[in-house]
Amino acid sequence: MAMTTTETTSQSWFSRLGSSIKNVFIGTILIIASVVLLFWNEGRAVKTEQSLKEGASLVVSVSSETKDPANEGKLIHFSGDARTPSVLVDIDFGVGDSALKLKRIVEVYQWEENTKSTTKEKLGGGTETTTTYSYSQNWFDNLIDSSSFKESEVHPNPRTKKYENKEWLAANVSVGAYEIPEDLLKALTGYQPFTITSEMLENLPYATQGKVELTGNMLYLQATSSSIPQTGDTRIRYEIIAPQTVSAITKQSSSTLVPYTTTNGRTISMIQTGEHTAREMFEGALSGNRTMTWILRFVGAILMYIGLRMTLGGLPIVASVIPFVGRIVGAGMSVASFLMTLIGASVTIGIAWIVYRPVVGIILLAVAGLSVFLLVRTSSSSHKK
Repeated sequence: MAMTTTETTSQSWFSRLGSSIKNVFIGTILIIASVVLLFWNEGRAVKTEQSLKEGASLVVSVSSETKDPANEGKLIHFSGDARTPSVLVDIDFGVGDSALKLKRIVEVYQWEENTKSTTKEKLGGGTETTTTYSYSQNWFDNLIDSSSFKESEVHPNPRTKKYENKEWLAANVSVGAYEIPEDLLKALTGYQPFTITSEMLENLPYATQGKVELTGNMLYLQATSSSIPQTGDTRIRYEIIAPQTVSAITKQSSSTLVPYTTTNGRTISMIQTGEHTAREMFEGALSGNRTMTWILRFVGAILMYIGLRMTLGGLPIVASVIPFVGRIVGAGMSVASFLMTLIGASVTIGIAWIVYRPVVGIILLAVAGLSVFLLVRTSSSSHKK
């Protein structure tokens, strides 16, 4: 059950105005950062797409069973069963199996603080803020610093973990005639839950004997003898990538496999679980590149909007001497910040695409121009009223 506490604080008009002046500096930094991020992202997206399309036109699909010297230095694609003599074992608990990769996830039962604030404006420009702090407990695989909690002494969390998260990689992994290097194996994803058996715990190391309990598919290390989870209790689960069919696209080089460098300096090195054609793998990579591009565009636009709101934040505060006037100005600043973000982001992306792809860049600049027109028109209409 969540525990809550409430705090009410007041801030004067002059204090709010002073804070807004500081925010102008922070907001300016955020705007600059957003422009840099948006511009860099477009260059990254275009270069990545170009390299992937180049790779798709050059890749040679080969049999994994034999290594052809004629493919030396070429970008190759192959599928086959990944094998390894390695048995990966967590020596702390004796848990393991034959695997390509094994991962230990250590979760600690901890307090989590959530805050919810409501702010009311008062006549004269001051504000009154009521903040509710709620506390609940759950399992987390990262440590939560409770020293910053409002009630840090009442809800303390442990400062260290008994065991850290860890990942093991198999050695001497091969797919037919090809040895899979460690850097390529690290890129392999597709972890599945690993089933822990009671037999694995029969030979527990001395340090953990009597302290570990297998419940379901997790190992529990309790801080107390209570059957109810307590702060600091630890539980451990495992995930595995078992030996199975994999598909890879990389460069055949002498006795190993290395990333392939395209003409624009980007590298190509891919590996996936399952049997996939070269075309499917490149299409997946292109789709992933487009998704990442839009995510970073969104992040850049949000940073720009926040920066603009912080930069213009002093205007609603000045007007808030009369609360409802301040709210009207604040709403106007939100709309203005949104339109300015649309303009700024479009211009930045447009300039970047003019550098990399002129046609699309010109279209984006046209969108920005239309936004400027709408902003000016909206402003003119307001003045006439």
